[in-house]
Amino acid sequence: MADLLDYLDWRGDLDFNASSFNKVDALMLSLISYNIFDGFLDESFAGRKSMQEILEAFYKAPDFEERKDIGAMINEKTFDVFEKMVTVARFKDLQLTAYKSVINLESTEQFAAITFIWGKTNIVVFRGTDDSIVGWKEDFNISWQNPIPSQIHALDYFDKAAASLKGDFILIGHSKGGNLVVNTAAKTSAKNQKRILTVYNFDGPGFENDYYLQAGFLNVKNKIKSFYPAFSIVGMIFKHPEDFEIVQSNGSAIMQHDPLTWQISGPDFIHEEDFTSESKFFYTTFNEWVKKISIDQRKIIVATLFDIIEASGCTSNKELVKNRIHASAKMIEAYAKLNRERKNDIHKIVRVLRQAVHDSLPMLSLINVNQK
Repeated sequence: MADLLDYLDWRGDLDFNASSFNKVDALMLSLISYNIFDGFLDESFAGRKSMQEILEAFYKAPDFEERKDIGAMINEKTFDVFEKMVTVARFKDLQLTAYKSVINLESTEQFAAITFIWGKTNIVVFRGTDDSIVGWKEDFNISWQNPIPSQIHALDYFDKAAASLKGDFILIGHSKGGNLVVNTAAKTSAKNQKRILTVYNFDGPGFENDYYLQAGFLNVKNKIKSFYPAFSIVGMIFKHPEDFEIVQSNGSAIMQHDPLTWQISGPDFIHEEDFTSESKFFYTTFNEWVKKISIDQRKIIVATLFDIIEASGCTSNKELVKNRIHASAKMIEAYAKLNRERKNDIHKIVRVLRQAVHDSLPMLSLINVNQK
């Protein structure tokens, strides 16, 4: 079994001239976008720094150890991958520019983007859902809110990139970032669409059925490459693109969402023939349930669910794990105060989610919905 770190051993000595940019390279960049680059790069597309300069900035940062600990739901080896990339010919000459990160509790938004430059090709990467509760809440808001704040920010970021940088573009995103790159490619101008070479969507949430009939999406449909692990939950939210690859993972349950669990052979993934029964169950059950309720009902249910989670006083899954006894008590208390209708709504959504993720997501595993 081989992962992204093994890939750096196998292919690290081959630069992009010797072996062209591929899907595994794209997954690699989607992973390292989770690193906390705050303070190392500004939002301007005018300035650039090398991989080595950014690595040195990490080492010199007084909060270096904190930056490496990205959260309960992000692989602890994420920084190790970045550290190793800097040493190999394949990635060391990449330049980084225009890092932007937004956490806004008021508007319920978690967004981050960074651009890598190689020659005349610009690689825009949108970070997926991080460890923050607000990030997960924004994901759930996809069920009723169109567009979500991150989609607005992502489109604005790319349009500014297209106006500021020469050359073609590759768009990459994992998790929510996958949703953002597909939406950005579909919503940007026809002029900008022509400059997009490929869109890589790694286990990103989908869209309502009619989204895929819109002209903007149809213009870029053949440029979109989508990938999902066999046990996919995030990627099963709403309808996903028709063309996709199912990737073998050595992760357990929802941890297959982690790019470092995806199995690699040379410049390609090892594939599975089909999704797991749990993924199929979630895809059918969750999406059929969502279709039966109105947009207003979806909004109320998501808000209620996260009122319970936020009652814990925690802002991240990492904090929930650290303070699980206190957090769980507060969440049970908040749930107990709901009327019967809201309790039933929360019971349904939590039951579906927990059957799928097997209590491996802290913010759900601590919710006791057995009380009536």
